Amino acid sequence: MIKLLSFFALSFAGIFYFMKYTLGMQGLFGDFIAAHPVIILSIYICAIAHITITAMSLSFHRYHTHKGVILSKWIDIPMQVWLWMVTSMSKVDWVSVHIYHHAHSDQEKDPHSPLQKGLIHALFLGVFDYTKAKSWPEVARIRKTIPTNKLEAFMHNNSFVGPYIMTVFMMVVFGPLWGGILAVLNFLVSPMFAIGGVNALAHWWGYRNHATSDNSRNLGFILPLNFIICGELDHNNHHAHMRSCSFRHRWFEFDIGFVYIKALKGIKLAELKNVYSPATLKQEWSNKMSELIEIDLRFKKRCEELAHEMDLTYQDLKVRMEAYYRGEKVKLEKSVQDFMWEVERTLKANQRLKLSYI
Repeated sequence: MIKLLSFFALSFAGIFYFMKYTLGMQGLFGDFIAAHPVIILSIYICAIAHITITAMSLSFHRYHTHKGVILSKWIDIPMQVWLWMVTSMSKVDWVSVHIYHHAHSDQEKDPHSPLQKGLIHALFLGVFDYTKAKSWPEVARIRKTIPTNKLEAFMHNNSFVGPYIMTVFMMVVFGPLWGGILAVLNFLVSPMFAIGGVNALAHWWGYRNHATSDNSRNLGFILPLNFIICGELDHNNHHAHMRSCSFRHRWFEFDIGFVYIKALKGIKLAELKNVYSPATLKQEWSNKMSELIEIDLRFKKRCEELAHEMDLTYQDLKVRMEAYYRGEKVKLEKSVQDFMWEVERTLKANQRLKLSYI
């Protein structure tokens, strides 16, 4: 490792002086950044973060880890090469650590849980936990089960070659100074937005659509940030239904990643395998509410009384309530709607408190 770092330091020093006395300190387009550095760098960070996290979300996450979508090699390989050059990450490392994270989410063995390590640690030092987790024996066993082609194996075995190539390119285009700054920003994208942002913030604060065994949360309402990181902030949705390639489970949520996947499907570059949608969530909640009415004698008796008042059978009223909750155009009296609200509130409380009638 010391020899490798020494090589990189010497080679970058050589490139720095070579660029300085050939193209100059501004490279080919460095003057463009120098004219408005704050504005250009802000735009650059947002753009490079969105491109990088989108590649990570679609390729590493939704495809190779959870198989919710199958991407064509013509889009998947360029994404993997981009991630290798910008972040030094490889498919086998990322996927194996992420599988391990799901297996131990917010438990003691979770490599990046804010509940176990603290929010500040997970937010700013999570990248070191990720790096350490790659060498764990349990993660190594998972890694051996992940198939790779020759290019993927090369990127895994030569992780720092990618960022080296990207850094040289940035220095040629923007000069030693701005090129070096942009190269550092490239490398910080994953620690800031993915490892820190998603795994720290979305396991700490937000709302929950689903009762899961961990503390995963949805923060998609922070729309600018959620757009930049490709919809990954609706994290409770993902942890509840990992195989779904869509993270949008309610009508007001937005997953730009699934929009890209549908666009890729339209041009035959992606195949959908598993999609959990707002309609699926409504159907799921409708079924759970119906089950709760059956097993809670208070609600069953009240439902029977309402059915009698409306001159309906108990089963007919339940069918109408289920259809109403699924979003179908069914007219219900206010007394029935109030009853349904009480059932839903009780169901949510039961899930939050992990209560069961069994």
